[in-house]
Formats: sequence, structure tokens, C-alpha cells
Amino acid sequence: MLLNPAGNRIRLALLLVTLALLSPVAAFAQDSTPGPDAPPAATKCSDGKLRVGDLQFLDAEWTKQREYLNARAVEWEPDAFLTRLRVNCGILEPGFRWRGTFYSPSQQAFFETDSGNAFGAEFDPEDAEPLPNELRFGAVWRALIKAGYTDDIPLTPEIGITLQVNSEAMPLGPADVPENATVCHVGLDYFGEIRDLFVTIDDGAVHRHTFG
Repeated sequence: MLLNPAGNRIRLALLLVTLALLSPVAAFAQDSTPGPDAPPAATKCSDGKLRVGDLQFLDAEWTKQREYLNARAVEWEPDAFLTRLRVNCGILEPGFRWRGTFYSPSQQAFFETDSGNAFGAEFDPEDAEPLPNELRFGAVWRALIKAGYTDDIPLTPEIGITLQVNSEAMPLGPADVPENATVCHVGLDYFGEIRDLFVTIDDGAVHRHTFG
């Protein structure tokens, strides 16, 4: 059999070109794979921890939960309306835990949907401010990302996510939070420092208490 040196050289050149083209693809795939030390992304409480990135999923979840919480409150008192909402991770099973606090003007009392407890309110019934139906968790998430926080930052279980209208009867946040603004209070475990942040949903402003 006759050897063809020219043909062998052509095949070798084609092989080298192919390897050169494939090498960057393989390197990119290797570099883009998260390593074992990469920070966790949003998990929807699958590991029992609530994170900044989970806020982007809560609008869809709230649509499902709102009817259930309202039904619980109306069973207690027909005139009850939502004044505070807390979101955290479930204790016994993965997923979000939703806890509503409703106010009844006729009873001048609050009702907690998770525990079923009712307790009195010490202010004029006309001063109670209801939360809007659309709470816009996505707007809170965008405000935190814009402020420099990342999806993997955990939220403290003691605070989690709390929404309420800042009013004279039920204040929430530092003095510079506008009155009657819908406020989202989050506690961030920021590299070992607990940061209490108050986001006004309408304008996306992030407020913090200042001392001294």
C-alpha cells in the first residue's frame, strides 16, 4: 500500500484545527460550572433558609395565598382586613410560610391566621390602614439588588419579610419613611452583620435607622 504524505499532513492539520475550535468551548463549560464554594442562589426555602433572591418568586405565590388568608380571617369576623403580612420559611416542611394579621373594626381587635389568636387594639378603628391587594415583592427585590445586595444573602428568621402600611397607629421604619407608605421590612444577615432595611414599595427607596 502506498503512503500519501500530503494527505496525512492535511488530515493532521484538520485535526489540529478541530481541537483548537473545541478547546474554548470546553474551557467555558468548565469555568461556568458552579464550584463547591459558590454561594447558594435563591432556593424557595428548600433548605430552610430565606434569601434575597426568593423575593422575586413571591408575587406568584401571594396570588395563591391571599384567598386562603382572607377566608381564614372572614371566618373570624366578616369585616376583617389585612394589616400585616409576614413571610418566612416553613418549620416542618420546605416552602414559604405565610402569616397574616387582620384587623376587625367592629371588634377593635387583631387576628393572626397562623395561630388563630385574637388580641385587642389600642387605637381608633378608623386609624387602621389595610395593606393593598398587590404587594409587589418583585419591586422590593429589584430595590435590594439596585442597592448592591445579592440573591444569595440570607434573611434572618426572626424578621423574615414583613409588610405593613406605615401609619400613626401602626408605625414601621425610621422617621424618614413617608406616612401611609406600604413598607417591606427585611433583616439581612450581611456577612455577620444584621441589617434592618425598610423598602417603600411605591418608589423602591431603601431606608435604615441611623443613630448618633
